[in-house]
Amino acid sequence: MTKVEKPDVLIIGSGPAGGSVARTCAAEGKHVVVADYQPFGGTCPLRGCEPKKFLFDVTNVALRRKHMVDRGLRGDLTIDWEKMMSGMAEMRDPIPSLVEKFYAEHGIVGVHGKAHFTSPDTVVINNQKYQPEKIVIAAGATPREVDFPGHELLTSTDEFFEMKELPSRIVFIGGGFIAFELSNVAAISGAQVDVVLRSDRFLRRFDSSLVDCMIEASRDMGVRFHTMLPPNSLKRDRDELVLCAGEDDIKFRADCVVIAAGRVAHAEALNPKKGQLELNQKGGIKVNEFMQSTSNPRVYAAGDVVGNSMELTPVASMEAMVVASNLLYGNKEKPDYSVVPYTLFTHPPLSSVGLREEEAQAQNISYKIFEGSASGWSEYRRIGELYPSYKIVVSKDDDTILGATINGHNSEEIINIFAFAMRTKTTVADLAKWLWAYPSFGYTIRYMLK
Repeated sequence: MTKVEKPDVLIIGSGPAGGSVARTCAAEGKHVVVADYQPFGGTCPLRGCEPKKFLFDVTNVALRRKHMVDRGLRGDLTIDWEKMMSGMAEMRDPIPSLVEKFYAEHGIVGVHGKAHFTSPDTVVINNQKYQPEKIVIAAGATPREVDFPGHELLTSTDEFFEMKELPSRIVFIGGGFIAFELSNVAAISGAQVDVVLRSDRFLRRFDSSLVDCMIEASRDMGVRFHTMLPPNSLKRDRDELVLCAGEDDIKFRADCVVIAAGRVAHAEALNPKKGQLELNQKGGIKVNEFMQSTSNPRVYAAGDVVGNSMELTPVASMEAMVVASNLLYGNKEKPDYSVVPYTLFTHPPLSSVGLREEEAQAQNISYKIFEGSASGWSEYRRIGELYPSYKIVVSKDDDTILGATINGHNSEEIINIFAFAMRTKTTVADLAKWLWAYPSFGYTIRYMLK
């Protein structure tokens, strides 16, 4: 082992959280080292949000064309899977080298390799010891492991993004974001798709009634949903795979079975015990209100590896800004999770912010509900969308927005307006007075709050 390196800041992970801390600290003259065992850039741009959104945008055009047949659109429009995946790769693949170039130009040392603690103040990467003044863990999350006979035949979501050919029949195991988003992409592209869930409810972060509307839209494109079917086994039978699930060993025959059972904080591989790192109930790095380890003050953490907040890029970036500030100027900044909008990029997208009705009930909050179908509104009728819907939770005490869930075209932008209204404590009465471009989807807020 060579001499011990002693940078000011060692960052484990090069995604949105780690990269943000690295840029900020390097700009202030700190000697920064960033380590990652995977290509630089992180999950979001390489294996998550960005490639997924590319596939959403392409398949959305194909679905919109189908909806427009009765409105005068003519001509066939089908998905060329190989070309679509190549287009996605052309956008994604240059990212690691661009990140590495940025590091070099800004004096940040990039190290490729797995990091692990050997003591509270020492991290080893590629047999090189590092004893930095401060350590930032931004290692993200890793796919949840499953263990049943034949699990080695499963296809990971990372591998899905590398498929050169679309399998004719695909089964997705899981009922979260990635299972729904990729199942929509596959179905619109021409595959027969089944989604198999071990429990009875999909997408618990969203209002259940609007999830039902989104599921109906997915069924229209051919996706079949199955609940209360934990996987029992997976085996190969000649040229196909057979998944057996549930008490009755129901069989699903497919060409590909994708495991999309969620992700867990990438903490155990870092050897947290040696690093004197306490873990929280979700297996992430336990931190205090300043994003500092509760058991090792040398260490801070941000992003999915914390495990106690939503796995969202904006949340990771916000936490990273908090960490960077506290590293540079002392513990003063705290993360703000009060208003976090998020979107499931299905067809149509499902978006939410703030409290769901069931949460308002549990907290004994005095509230009122604005809800309904938007299928009769001209904005949705003209694009042929059948299941748009909304549910807004409003405080009875001060008429402010407590939460909103929107299912429909452009819901990701509408939800940002509701998030802005929540941050500024804008009342429903004031929102009703605002002027919006017309006819736009933002204008539909006026309909929702009547």
